[in-house]
Formats: sequence, C-alpha cells, structure tokens
Amino acid sequence: MTFAVGALVHVRDREWVVLPEFSDDLLVLRPLGGSENETTGIYLPLGPIRSARFALPDPGRSGDYHSCNLPRNALRLGFRSSAGPFRSFGRGWRWSPGPISSRRCSWP
Repeated sequence: MTFAVGALVHVRDREWVVLPEFSDDLLVLRPLGGSENETTGIYLPLGPIRSARFALPDPGRSGDYHSCNLPRNALRLGFRSSAGPFRSFGRGWRWSPGPISSRRCSWP
C-alpha cells in the first residue's frame, strides 16, 4: 500500500504524518502533534500500516464558550508565530504603520 505525502497513518498505536523522504521499503513519519525530533522511519515489510481514522464529532456534546474559543485562539497564535505575508491576520490591525512612519518628512 502506498501513502501520499501528508497522509495520516496509524502505526504503533499512534497517528503519524507521512513525510516526503521515503523509498519503496521505507516510510518516513512524524507523529501527529509531535516535533521534528520525533521523526522516524518505518520499514514497511515489518509491520502493518493503515490509514488513520478518527471518530466523527458528536453534535450532542458541544462545549461551552471557553472550549469553542480554544481552537480560535490556537489559530490566531499560529498565524502570529508564522512568518510570511499573512502574518498580520493574527493581529488586531491589518497593516503595520512602521514603514510609513519611518520615512522622513521634508517640510519647506
């Protein structure tokens, strides 16, 4: 069975993300929610690897305001810590006034 890069698999009683460095007999994985230090290679002929499956959410178990606000805050913090052109989305303002205010004004 072949797995695409970024696919979620279940091995060793844990969910993993498939990384692009793989060969025909070796699958390089990073644990879901783990760090780069936990990256490991799995030799395919030695163990069963299957696609990860998660239970569907139960609409009857919806949480309160605090539990619903947790993913929103996590997304905002993720945008703040990332670099790139979309970094301002996690902030309260859209554009930074820094480059505008740093220019020198020449008054007559």
